[in-house]
Amino acid sequence: MFVVKRGSDLLRFALYVLVVASLVWYVVSRFGEWRAAQAPSRGPVLADGPAPVVGPEPEEAEEALVRPDEEVLAEGAEGTDYFAEYRIERERTRGALGDRLREVMVAEGASAEVRQEAAAQYLELGRRAALESQAEALVKARGFTDVIVHLTDGSAQVVVKARSLSQQQVAQIIDTVSRTTGVRATAITVMARDD
Repeated sequence: MFVVKRGSDLLRFALYVLVVASLVWYVVSRFGEWRAAQAPSRGPVLADGPAPVVGPEPEEAEEALVRPDEEVLAEGAEGTDYFAEYRIERERTRGALGDRLREVMVAEGASAEVRQEAAAQYLELGRRAALESQAEALVKARGFTDVIVHLTDGSAQVVVKARSLSQQQVAQIIDTVSRTTGVRATAITVMARDD
């Protein structure tokens, strides 16, 4: 049986549950994309093999339902723009997490320690967003039309808008992202996606 002896312990526990719930929500929302990445690839070929294609089969795309807030993303018969859709979803997720952290920071019943922990997580969220944005801009400066950089603890995933990438281009992208973000080169994954 779990017994709470202090109010600060209860708030710390609530913050923990909130973070775990956010993580579970994120994993569940991305499960379909991860399964698609495990399926045989129909996508462009990278220097080190085929890139996974995330999204529905062409036949399934016609049957997919579009929620009203996603209608802006539609591009006629060709579906949605992966890069724009990803950025919108990333901002939604970050905004929701940022809102939750701000609520904890201003909660009257929160102890100073819990508020400091929430503030530290909020600052880390902003730092990570800034690093991703900076890395994306620098990779675009290398001549790519669009790019997404996603940082996680100690690793980075990069998706570049291109039909395929040479080993030299992959090496340049990895070097740029590594220098910008501080992530080890061996922990950076690069994929090409031609939408």
